[in-house]
Amino acid sequence: MKHIQKAFALSGLLVLLTFASALGQSDRQIIHIPFNFTVGEKTFSAGKYAIEPNKRDSDTVWVIRAKNNSEQAFVLTRPVYSTDTQNKFKLVFHRYDDLYFLTEIWTVGSSTGRELQISDQEKALDKGLAMLRQDTVLVAGGN
Repeated sequence: MKHIQKAFALSGLLVLLTFASALGQSDRQIIHIPFNFTVGEKTFSAGKYAIEPNKRDSDTVWVIRAKNNSEQAFVLTRPVYSTDTQNKFKLVFHRYDDLYFLTEIWTVGSSTGRELQISDQEKALDKGLAMLRQDTVLVAGGN
C-alpha cells in the first residue's frame, strides 16, 4: 500500500512540474527574421531569435536573443490592444526603405500585445519619411 501511495505522489509531482514548466515557457517564441532590424538603439542581424518576457510574472520587459547567443537586448514595453484575439505569434516592424524597427509583439491567445518605445533613430526618420513608412508583419512558423 505504501508503494502505491508513493507512486501516486510521484505521479502527481511529475504532472505538477510538467504543467509548471509548460506555463513558464508559454510566451517564448523562436522566429526567423529575414532582414536586419533595430530594437531600441541596437541593430540586429537577420537570423533566428528567441523572444520572451524577462520574467514570468511581468510582461513589461522582454528579451530578444539571437539563437546563437551572439546578440541580445532587453526592452521595455507597454500594452497595446486589439479587438481580435491573436491566433498566431507575430512581430510588427516599421519599415523605411531597407531599415526595419521592431514596434510590436503579439502572443497567441491574447488581444493585448506589447508595444516598444520608438527609438531616437526612428523618430528622426519618421519626421521626414512618415508618408513612406510601411508596416511589416512576421508570423511565427510562416513568414
